Amino acid sequence: MPDILFIVLLALVMFGPKKLPEIARQVGKYLAQFRRMKSELLDQINVEALLLQQEENLNHREPDNGNQITRLAR
Repeated sequence: MPDILFIVLLALVMFGPKKLPEIARQVGKYLAQFRRMKSELLDQINVEALLLQQEENLNHREPDNGNQITRLAR
């Protein structure tokens, strides 16, 4: 907590009380944009991982050549 207080006081001294709210708004906008982009990227990675997993599951299945029916009929 003391670290955050020090940063806020330093920003207040550097930029002044009139400029500080504008800077805080810009930082908030950039953080929100970054979070959205991060969320979209993670969603895209998850979708691609699921598609790869489904593709692997399809490739590892035993091919159906009709022998299973004859084995059951015996």
